[in-house]
Formats: sequence, structure tokens, C-alpha cells
Amino acid sequence: MKKKYDRRKYYAKRLWCFLAVVLCAVNLTACQGSKSKEALENQQAYRQLGINKMNEGSYEEAVEAFQKALDQSQALVGEIELDICYYKATAQYKSGDTKGALTTCKALIDYDKKNAKAYFLRGCIYQKEADREKAVKDYQKALDTSGNDYEIYVSIYESMKNAGWDGDAEEILEKALELKAEETEDYRERGHIYLLQEDYDNAKKELDKAINQKDVKALLYMAQVYEAEGNSKQAKALYESYIEKNGSDISALIVLGDMQMEAENYSQAAEFYQQALKAGKPSDEQQIRRNEIIAYEQMLDFAKAREKMESYMEDYPEDEEAKREYIFLETR
Repeated sequence: MKKKYDRRKYYAKRLWCFLAVVLCAVNLTACQGSKSKEALENQQAYRQLGINKMNEGSYEEAVEAFQKALDQSQALVGEIELDICYYKATAQYKSGDTKGALTTCKALIDYDKKNAKAYFLRGCIYQKEADREKAVKDYQKALDTSGNDYEIYVSIYESMKNAGWDGDAEEILEKALELKAEETEDYRERGHIYLLQEDYDNAKKELDKAINQKDVKALLYMAQVYEAEGNSKQAKALYESYIEKNGSDISALIVLGDMQMEAENYSQAAEFYQQALKAGKPSDEQQIRRNEIIAYEQMLDFAKAREKMESYMEDYPEDEEAKREYIFLETR
């Protein structure tokens, strides 16, 4: 029996994956030259601080850090400045500064009328603000200026789907499939789209083309196809093959951990959760750490579970259920 594909389980939210905004503190006209070594080092340090604050949910502090990074630009606009602005835009909007986010988007669009990423970002903001007409208009602008970029089609699909605009979302996928595949990643993304449509046969055909051309990410999508079909053995093998080639993919590590939990292989599950936590700071870190504790409990390793719980309670003291479980662990 086929298992219905759950996109929310396997894909990180794509709402902000194409963010691109203009620098607020410098002119949009790119200047020739390069910044000093000290300025570059300071810029990178503030950028990392901003990312750390984002992961902590301290969005206002993140905005401040990213702005300090941009202040190091010395009137130059290059790739690193735009990269910093990806993060700044996210923090700016999530901190509640909708007006500021819209202003920076408009400035970027005024500078480059064909900037698909800016239209996408503004569409996301309008969508969150429940302005459907403006959101759809900007999403269409993003598609009109994106060329053969399958990923922006999928990102718009995900945004619309999350908003409950199912009909519009499905139309986006159909439009994407009208594009002509030219590169290896195009076949991969076409397979991804068929996966989202639950058309697993066509998904396999497209993904096979990408895998034959050594596309690593296609392995991940193919694993998800087999899991959606209920073939957990083949899915597990493909996930593991993908991890061997890309061991830092947190989402894949979490999925493997969950699969091992379901199979009652608790030792392996704990190992995958630990790898995920070491690879970065996932957005659902709290749940991963709880799952890790449960895995140790199922192994009857109460000493390790108690040790993990003590650390967990320091970081999440508001978790009432964990408090009760901690009392239980103290008696074991």
C-alpha cells in the first residue's frame, strides 16, 4: 500500500530560501575596488553573529548584527553583501519589521526590474500579511523573470501550499513541468516536482537521469520516493548512500533517525540524532533532543537518558512534560 507523501515531513520550509534584499546603508550602485582585510574579517564575524542570533530566535539582535556587517562594506556592493542581506531580510521580517522589509524589497526591484528573488521575497511578505492579490502578482513576476529556475517554482508552490492556496499551488507545479530540462539539476528538480505531485513513476524516471549524472541531491529525493511508496528498505539504503556523500544534511539525518526509531533500532536512531545536532543547529533542535532521550530510555540506558535530560532541562526549563519525565529518570 502506498504511503501518502508528506512534504512537511521531508522538506525544510522554503519560504525564505530565496531571500535577497538591498543594502540599506549603502548605495545600490556597485563600486569598483575591494574592502580592507580588517573590514572583511569584521564583516564575516558580524555575519556569523547574526546567524547565531537568528538560530536563537533573537531576530532584533540578528538585524543589528547583520547591519553592522553591512556597515563594513566600505561603499561596495558584492556577493558577500547580498548574502548578508539574505539573512537580514529574514530577521527583519521575523522581528516584526514588515514595513522595513517591504521598503528594502522595493529598493532592490527599482534597481533591478528583473530580480526574481526580490519579487519572490515581497510575495512571501504579502502572503504572510494576507494580501493575496499582491502576493500572487509578485509571485508571477518572480516566475516571469526567473528563466528556467525550477527551484523558485517549487519555493512558490511551498509558500502557497503553506497558506492553504492549494489550487494556485498545483498550477505552479504544472507550469514548472512545461519548462525544458537542460542541465542535470533540471532533471533532479523535475523529479522533485513529480514527487510533490505523488507521481512516483515519473519522479523515478527524472531522478534516474540525474543520478546517472552523479547528482547527489537526487539520491535524497529518490529515497523520499521509495519511502512514500512504503519501500522502507530501499529508502533507507538510499538515505545512507546520500549521507555518505553529504553527511552534513541535517534534514536527511533526522529522517534516518526517525526511520530507525520506527524500526525500534534505538541505538542507531540516537546516533543519527547526534549527527544531526553536531552538523548544525536545526530549527527543531528541541524535538530532536527529546527523541534522543527517548531512544536512550528505550535502550534502558537510564544513566545516559538522565544525563541528556539534565542538559535538556537547562535549555528548555518550560517543558512541563520533560520535568515529570526527569523525576522518573532520577528514580531509575
